[in-house]
Amino acid sequence: MKAILHVVGDESILCEIEAMPQPTDNFIVVFNPTRKDGKPIPTLETSVTSVVYPWTRVSFIELFEERSQRENVVGFFRENDGRNRP
Repeated sequence: MKAILHVVGDESILCEIEAMPQPTDNFIVVFNPTRKDGKPIPTLETSVTSVVYPWTRVSFIELFEERSQRENVVGFFRENDGRNRP
């Protein structure tokens, strides 16, 4: 799932994570880290594909659901039966 990792004292990182972190975890592993604008992170080597961050460096995480999961959500809609109602 896509996420934005907010690192203490540094800029936010757009990345992917495999699953929701558990309360017992001491760190989080992120994959394909980039800046929010999609550019490489200057403090990481260009070939890096995953990074381990300890929770002491993480302020909070924003999680985004995948588009395919959103397509399965059933929404409510109003049918128009052709009659005008006041």
